[in-house]
Amino acid sequence: MQDPVTAPTGISYDRRAIERWLAAGHATCPVTGQPLALADLTPNHTLRRLIQSWRPCSTPAAGANKPVDVEQRPDDAAADVAKELLCTASCPPVDMIRGAAEVATESHVARRNMVEAGVLQRVLRLAVSCAKTKSCRGDQEGSLDDMTTVEACLDLVRALAVSGDELRPLVADNHVHDLLDAVTDVLVALESGPGNSARASAVQLLDSVAEVASAPVLERLRPELFRAVTAVVRDRVSPAATRSALGALLHACPVGRNRALIVEAGAAHEAIELELDAPPPSAGSAAGGRRATELAMALLAELCACADGRAAVAAHPAGVAVVARRVLRVSAAADACAVRVLAAVGGRAASPEVLREMARVGAVGKLCCVLQADCDAGVKEAARAVLRLHSDVWSGSPCVSAYLLSRYL
Repeated sequence: MQDPVTAPTGISYDRRAIERWLAAGHATCPVTGQPLALADLTPNHTLRRLIQSWRPCSTPAAGANKPVDVEQRPDDAAADVAKELLCTASCPPVDMIRGAAEVATESHVARRNMVEAGVLQRVLRLAVSCAKTKSCRGDQEGSLDDMTTVEACLDLVRALAVSGDELRPLVADNHVHDLLDAVTDVLVALESGPGNSARASAVQLLDSVAEVASAPVLERLRPELFRAVTAVVRDRVSPAATRSALGALLHACPVGRNRALIVEAGAAHEAIELELDAPPPSAGSAAGGRRATELAMALLAELCACADGRAAVAAHPAGVAVVARRVLRVSAAADACAVRVLAAVGGRAASPEVLREMARVGAVGKLCCVLQADCDAGVKEAARAVLRLHSDVWSGSPCVSAYLLSRYL
């Protein structure tokens, strides 16, 4: 531990470690399970001083005249890099930007100092400018140079590990449109070619921006952005990029016409395919895998709020089966969303084919199990409503226990 921070629960963590935990999609204290956000963390100066006073004594100093402060070099490097990036009037060299990313990756102290110095604002403006130039310029060579700079800028943004809480005061509404247009240009340009690192950085930034953007901003998102973000899920760019892509789509889903555009981009199909490729779900699965499942189920639940979304889930050969398999296997959040999906697909407008499939793949049995399990009252009521709606159809099915239907309804 080098830079301790304390959560409201009283537990102290290393800042970089707990920031990585929160950036991975967790929203709780790892020890107590209580809700936790980045803004809740406060520096533990007393523990930090103790660590700094202990470190020289714990390091062998044979032949050394004075102890080495391991944080001094990152601090100096961060100050130098920040000064160079901020003072360069024109576009900084790509090597300088990549060097800044290396410094930020090596030390959480350097990362924080660079964010506080304004490096994030500078690199965001640079990415927007280069992406605009790339999309408008006609010469191919210049466009490639601009894209290389954009990729380097996005890699630096990812190294700075900026969260939504840090991004909120930095991105004003009058600039966020340009930023989202730039991210769209990058993702569309890289959709059918190499550059997975840049795609991962771009979609991570998009997730952070979409989390804090206002509804009028999200209503202006371009249709090609949804196709490019869905392609990140389809191409399995990386586990973190997949979670960021699902999160970005989820943030945009409830606003305006975005839900229909996301369905049209094939997001429902790709979310189901993602879960088909995932390992068998369980409460003890890795945190990243659980979070991806929770995001996929939440996205499907939002998409099923419209007729096209329900049709997309029902049309996938494994759609209903995949959702039913997640019930009571992952987390309470996944349970609530999966039941919402099943209730929407099996609603009043459900076709006889869909109702037979729900019985055949075990979705009806899972809904019965929800009524017996220790679930939220709202989740149980949603399951009970759909079971009552079609009990006359399912009671005669050989795939459904008539005893369960009669007892719990």
